[in-house]
Amino acid sequence: MILSNTLDAFLPSGETAVALGFFDGIHRGHARVISRAVSRAGEAGLIPCVFTFSAPRGSGPKPAEERIQTEAVKRRLLEQMGVAYMFCPAFEEFCALTPEEFVRDVLVGRFRAKVAVCGENFHFGKHAAGTVETLVQLGRAYGLEVIALPLERENGEVISSTSIRQALKAGEIERANRMLGHPFTLIAPVVHGRQLGRQWNYPTANQNFPPEQIILKNGVYATVATCGGRRYASSTNVGCKPTVDGSSVLSETFLIGYDGDLYGQELVVEFYHFIRGEKKFDSTDELRRAITDNTETARQLCAEYL
Repeated sequence: MILSNTLDAFLPSGETAVALGFFDGIHRGHARVISRAVSRAGEAGLIPCVFTFSAPRGSGPKPAEERIQTEAVKRRLLEQMGVAYMFCPAFEEFCALTPEEFVRDVLVGRFRAKVAVCGENFHFGKHAAGTVETLVQLGRAYGLEVIALPLERENGEVISSTSIRQALKAGEIERANRMLGHPFTLIAPVVHGRQLGRQWNYPTANQNFPPEQIILKNGVYATVATCGGRRYASSTNVGCKPTVDGSSVLSETFLIGYDGDLYGQELVVEFYHFIRGEKKFDSTDELRRAITDNTETARQLCAEYL
């Protein structure tokens, strides 16, 4: 997949079908829009593209903090879905355009779009003045087929990035994953820790959460970690290590059955089940016993995902 962070580069060589949206945390509703653009592109011989945008920290319609997915995770998902181009310009590059200028100059003029797919609540243009109805009208004028899809629901409620964030902060990882349609994922390099786990024969891969990504509720999770093209059942502790005087939040993953050095490598960790909340143990021996129990629980819970 080709990624462009500006409107001025990496333009497609042919006509396109474009999925439109902010796509913060690609959930089931977003995936439906993107998949429809990909399938319509295949039907019509077009290039499947996604147009989203990045907003500077604290500005634009969406804050840059607490992203459900980093750009690395988002790109991984879009590649799996068959997207050929992702356009992700800064919000300032196009926020002053009127709805007609956006359709005429950007979608049709630059991206050579023949199809645009969006959710029924999509807004665009200066002051978000353009609605789906506006897009349909402009599409007729500029030869652009517009497909607007209904919002996806979970138990009768509209799936939103806000509800997913609330679930993640509450440790409701199974609920968050149902709304996402895939596991919440951390992709980050492995950094050095205090190596206490290694002394106890439970070496962990320590990762910092990217500054823009939401941090889960502190506690222990059943996870699957991927490195070297292989998936491992694993247990991951998210928290401040209260038993050993920790302070900063860290993700620590023990890969069951892995033997090697992961320092500096990028590790992909998928979160599936919440095992227990963060707890301060009375002794390191008690902590070691808990780690053993958590590991066995994670092994059982994650067997189906390998």
